[in-house]
Amino acid sequence: MKKVLITGSSRGLGLEFTKQYLEKGETVLASCRNPDSAKELQELKNKYPDTLQIFKLNVAKEEERNKIFKEVKMNVDSIDILINNAGIVSGNEEKSSVLGEIYKEDFSKVFLVNSIAPLLISEKFLPLLERSENAKIANITSQNGSIAKRNVGGKYSYAASKAALNMITKILSNDLREKGITTLAIHPGWIYTDMGGPNAPLQKEEPVSEMINLIEKTTISDSGKFLDREGNELPW
Repeated sequence: MKKVLITGSSRGLGLEFTKQYLEKGETVLASCRNPDSAKELQELKNKYPDTLQIFKLNVAKEEERNKIFKEVKMNVDSIDILINNAGIVSGNEEKSSVLGEIYKEDFSKVFLVNSIAPLLISEKFLPLLERSENAKIANITSQNGSIAKRNVGGKYSYAASKAALNMITKILSNDLREKGITTLAIHPGWIYTDMGGPNAPLQKEEPVSEMINLIEKTTISDSGKFLDREGNELPW
């Protein structure tokens, strides 16, 4: 039974990751900003009372990152998989930044949530990851973070934050390779979620299943790669 820590678990991909890992019989440590109002997550808790634990976490807040580490450490002695899934599209979380409507405060918030927080969370939980025989960190990124494939305007803060996350993933893989911890940047595809929007062509069930399979089959030789959910390498 693996122990899986997932951020941003109250909806979208995070909720689906939680559901599918529970269905596989794994222990899930699910975190989100407002657990009490996360109706679907609480329903899963009722269904899987022994294998689902829910924690409050705003990834952008240091005090909450410190608190969840202490709480998780009291409940498990190791973590096998860390999925840094929490993310936002823009600083106001409603629309992407476009030229002429860019504010440094919004831009900074996107970088804090999408780029810096995954690194800080990985760093914070490193002592528990090191106790796993085959630990993996999966940073949920986006093809929007590919500089080579960028051929449209807009989404300044989101695209730049994902490019930064890709670099952070690569550097982290270099630091953690000797510890045997595999670190991946995974592009899930354009999926119908609150973040993906109503025009997205993919439902979340199959892409999440494919990402779970990808995380399972990758090895330390794949560490530092920027992959789509099928395991194809994407250009930086």
